[in-house]
Amino acid sequence: MEKILLVWVLGVSLAVFAEEGLYYDYETEEGITVEAERPRPEFPPESTEAYILSKLHKLSKDKENFIKEELLENAGFRSTGNVKFRKSTGSEKALSLLHGAAHTLSFGIVPMKPFLEIEYAKLPQGAFYHFESVIYASPFRNVSTEVRTAMELEYKLQVEFCNGVLIRNWNEGYYTGKNIAGFEELAWSLPDSPPSIRDLKNRYLNEELPKIKAAWERRKNPSEQVLRAGENLGDWFR
Repeated sequence: MEKILLVWVLGVSLAVFAEEGLYYDYETEEGITVEAERPRPEFPPESTEAYILSKLHKLSKDKENFIKEELLENAGFRSTGNVKFRKSTGSEKALSLLHGAAHTLSFGIVPMKPFLEIEYAKLPQGAFYHFESVIYASPFRNVSTEVRTAMELEYKLQVEFCNGVLIRNWNEGYYTGKNIAGFEELAWSLPDSPPSIRDLKNRYLNEELPKIKAAWERRKNPSEQVLRAGENLGDWFR
């Protein structure tokens, strides 16, 4: 009778927990373990997360503009990802106007001064600011973990990997086995729900990652055609 009651209780519990869709583990004399996960709902339409995801699902140029303008420039970085800047002060703007007048009157001998923005902390060529530095200064810094991860992947794709294009003397230092493996691991860390996140996960793993790997392979093992093109074009693009 006790075994019948135990089986009945377990059956009811399974039905309830399957409906609730949460994680639960059960240990019985038979060693039964039950696990279930409720799919995550989409983010509210008015949320910052929904806004970011809508940008990351647009066309390539729109995604690039989002990273370079709304993320980088709003955080105080140039769209290239290797220069910090700040807004100029009132006195600096006044000085800029004086230099502008002197520049004109001297026929270009007196140099121009920045008017609206002042550049500082420029990294050496071939280096970019880490995503953590950018997101910390960004208005998007408080978004959910999965959306932050999606933004980091898009940042790496657009800035570090140049959307799957290896450019000599610019981003070739980022095309390494370690960096590519890190990109892949980060993509796998995205959850499979909601669908807006799952679709991004699939894009990074099945579309973007193969492009990055192909560019790296061409760099390591260039074809005869690539070698000839490099000789003709100064070996700029690979």
